[in-house]
Order: sequence, then structure tokens, then C-alpha cells
Amino acid sequence: MLSDPKINRCPLRRDLYGIEAESRKTVERVLQEHMQELGMYGPERILELQEKPVSFGASELLADALSEGLMDAAVVVCEGAGTAVVARPEVLQAVGAHMTGLIKTMPIAEIQDGLEKRGCILVDRMGTIDQVRGLERAAAAGFEKIGVTVAGTKASEARLLRELGVSMGKRPFLLAVHTTGISEAQAKELAESCDIVWSCASQAVRDIVGRRSRLQIGISIPVFALTDEGKRLILNRAQHFQGSLVLHRAGLPLAPEEKQPEPLI
Repeated sequence: MLSDPKINRCPLRRDLYGIEAESRKTVERVLQEHMQELGMYGPERILELQEKPVSFGASELLADALSEGLMDAAVVVCEGAGTAVVARPEVLQAVGAHMTGLIKTMPIAEIQDGLEKRGCILVDRMGTIDQVRGLERAAAAGFEKIGVTVAGTKASEARLLRELGVSMGKRPFLLAVHTTGISEAQAKELAESCDIVWSCASQAVRDIVGRRSRLQIGISIPVFALTDEGKRLILNRAQHFQGSLVLHRAGLPLAPEEKQPEPLI
């Protein structure tokens, strides 16, 4: 069942899918394209991908970090599988390239089997999404440099993950994604615990996280680094990025109003 989108215009979806104005029909079209081209949400899902469609997306940044050795593994979420520990860049890119805002999923055996055949670790076979358990599983498997994605709507998980890392003698890289519509309190939690935060269509992230950030990449959907570790991951992505870039000193956030999603919520 589809509901009406809360965002009328998204510059990222315009660039990726040619959508000027969002509606139920545009959401349905993109989902159908993902199912037809990538097998998403079904047993024929593609689980290895080299293409990097988003300039500064989370999966692209994580995949480059794995390739460069800055990370050993990443704890991410995949439809049909739930939380998974992924150590291969091409698998991580397939899992995350076009997946946004996944908060619940049903198990799909073929996806789970395919991930496990590619060396991934699942928290269970029930499709559970639990990033804290994912970090525990990654650490138990011997991974040291671990990245973990956190949904903005579960901002309190970031603090738990940071505390868990301390208790295990590790420092996970925490990346907050899917932040549209979060509260100011949630944005503050992310700013206090995360290394990198994607702004999506969130006004709170731009106002609170942006002003505390040390580095921003992108201006229509700003990505903010709050720590030296976050800066290193972003600069690594910039090194791997094939297009042209400009770096210059500026007060943050740098987010021209005409280039932002509409509305910011």
C-alpha cells in the first residue's frame, strides 16, 4: 500500500530517476523499475553491483571504505534479510545503492542464502533489523574496523552503538541515514554520536548537525562529517569519485535554498 509522499520535489530523485514532482505514481514507478532491473523485494535480487549511481551516497562511501581498507565490514540493512554484516564492496553496493528508508522487512530465503554465500552474516533468519546486534555479530566474527548505518528515526541507537563500541574496545564508524522528518532532539542525538549524517530532506539536520559539522560534501542533499573519522571517510569517497569536484572554505551548512528538497521537514 502506498501513501502520498511528504516531499514534493527531491533533487536526488530528479537526477536519478527524472522525477520533477513526486506522487504515488512516481514512487510506484521507481519501485517497479527496481524490481524489474535489480530484482529487489524478490528471490531474484541482484547481490553484486559495481555501478555507483549516487555521488555521495552511504553505500558508495562504505564500499569505497571497504575497498581502501578503512573498514573491514559494514553493518547495513537489506530487504528480505534484515540486518547484515557485509565485507565485500560489490555486495554492499548492491544491498544499498537503491534502498532507502527500510524499517521493516519479511524474510526472503533466496536473498538470505545469496548473502550468506557471499560471506555475509545475518543477525537471524527472521528479517530482524537490529543494528546493535549487528555490531555485536561483526565484532564476534573478528572484524575490527566496522561501519554501522543508523536510521534517523532510530537516533537513540547511535548512542547505544557508541557505548557498545567503547565496552568492546572498538570504535565503530556510525553513519546516520534516512533522516527526513526527524525531530530536533533526534538530530541532536545524531550530532553527538555519529561520524557522518546525511541531511535528506531534514530541516533539523541542516540546522543542528550542519552547524556542528567539520566537513560537508554536496549541497542539494548535504552530507555532514562531525569527526575526523567521518572526514576521512568522505575524503576517501572524494578520492574515488570519477567526476570533478571543488573544495573550498565555507561556513556550514552551505545549502542554497533553491537547490534543496521541497519541503524540508
